Amino acid sequence: MTKYKLNEPDFESMSLEDRQKALGMVSKGATRRDVMSWMMGLGATAIASGSVFGSATAAWANTPKKGGRLVIADDQHGPADTLDPALYASSNDYFRGRMFFGSLTRLTNDLSYEPELAEEVISNADATEWTFKIRRGVEFHDGKTLTADDVIYSMNRHLGENTVSKAKSLVDMVSEWVKVNDYEVKAVLSSPNADLPIALGTFHFKIVQDGATDFSNPVGTGPYKVAEFTPGVRTIGVRNENYWTDGAYLDEIEHFGIGDSVARLNAFLNGDVDVMANLPPKAIAKVQAAAGKEVWSVKSGAYINLACRMDLAESNNRDMIMAMKHLMDRERIVKGVFKGEGSLGNDHPIGPAYFDHCPDIPQRELDPDKAAYHFKKSGIGSTTIPIVASEIGPGCVEQCLFLQREAKKIGMNIDVQKVTTDGWFSTVWMKAPISAQSWNMRPTANIMMSLAFKSDAAWNETFHQDPEFDKILVEVRGVTDPAKRKEMYCTLQEKIHNENGCVAPAHRNYVDANASYVKGLAHVPINNFGGSECAPTLWRDDA
Repeated sequence: MTKYKLNEPDFESMSLEDRQKALGMVSKGATRRDVMSWMMGLGATAIASGSVFGSATAAWANTPKKGGRLVIADDQHGPADTLDPALYASSNDYFRGRMFFGSLTRLTNDLSYEPELAEEVISNADATEWTFKIRRGVEFHDGKTLTADDVIYSMNRHLGENTVSKAKSLVDMVSEWVKVNDYEVKAVLSSPNADLPIALGTFHFKIVQDGATDFSNPVGTGPYKVAEFTPGVRTIGVRNENYWTDGAYLDEIEHFGIGDSVARLNAFLNGDVDVMANLPPKAIAKVQAAAGKEVWSVKSGAYINLACRMDLAESNNRDMIMAMKHLMDRERIVKGVFKGEGSLGNDHPIGPAYFDHCPDIPQRELDPDKAAYHFKKSGIGSTTIPIVASEIGPGCVEQCLFLQREAKKIGMNIDVQKVTTDGWFSTVWMKAPISAQSWNMRPTANIMMSLAFKSDAAWNETFHQDPEFDKILVEVRGVTDPAKRKEMYCTLQEKIHNENGCVAPAHRNYVDANASYVKGLAHVPINNFGGSECAPTLWRDDA
């Protein structure tokens, strides 16, 4: 891409449309690195895209074939399963969302974004206004044409004090969404945010129909239409014959959860399911050796952790938390549990897979002496410390058992209470004083921390309150100086590392498994099944 300097008067006098033409931004999306570069050097950006799946086609080994069905087993389900994008809370929600809905933007394998239901994304000079030109001719499943009214309604569901959106913290800088015309909307921000188009490509910001309130059988613009949805049981989608772009190759997708990892693996190996989520690491070699079976692995910054609630007396003892951090056998988790399909965690969510990872924070290691020091300071003595755990992700239970073993050596009494995955997010998460969790990676460090660590975030699972952290997190979104940005992001990660109730021993790759005839796999590193981006592109080749 041609580089322009601020002191070039011809470029400075150009209109936004002329700048777009001059820069040749007519067939690509943008990484956050691109956006920050343009903010620092240009003052405005415009991005357009012709085919939404331009970068995904590399994953298709042959020409996709239409027909057939696939049965896909996730690792969790329960009564809280939902088709309302604003309320999504689990990986199975995210996969279903991609089946039935579309978004203004979509994420690609390298965490760039491409326009999807928007065909152009345009920023003003300081990223405080973002304009989205809506793709014409897109139809909902009931035949209604997508317009700006649907986009405005969908986006407004995430705004305001009374919103129920689980992702409201990602767009809390948006003051209002303005309808420019039937095919153009504008987001007006109270503070700069270069990440906004990337945030809108994440799971919750699907476009629903204007006025929709009943999500038991919703209509979207996605590749599949709802044929059946029974929370905690199963979901069936059938092909949307009027899908606006390439994709929707299968006649039908059946999707459900099998919480027990052994049962899920056996169902896959026996051919009862075609694709399974979260292949147990110890079974990787078995699947690799099985005829017609493949391992689907995607490197990622996803992580497992213990969440200690800082708002409860039984779990907010900072020395107790620090003792647990020093008792984590991180090397054993990565090598023994993940079989090398992961990397060391450092008690904060932003691992090396993130652009804004801070490499300057010393790696915390297993250190019984430091743990014993903090345990003595905690004053807990022989009091039992309960930790609720479930196999909601690889390593979730093992991290607790390893901690229990090391804790016993210093007289720390940890009780691991293992429960089923069924209903985990409605009965345990953000309710138990200390629980074991598994987090998906998000496309940027700011998005990840805004979702799970900002004081008022809906998913602030440690309930830690830190006004200074919140202030830096908001301010850094508009900082263009690289050195200053690094300093601010390091401060944020260090504060979680030392002050938060998050004990994060390891990052894990997404390791799923598929039958060899399953084609069109995606590799976006923010969730199982290729970031849940594969629904439009999946097809089967039984030839």
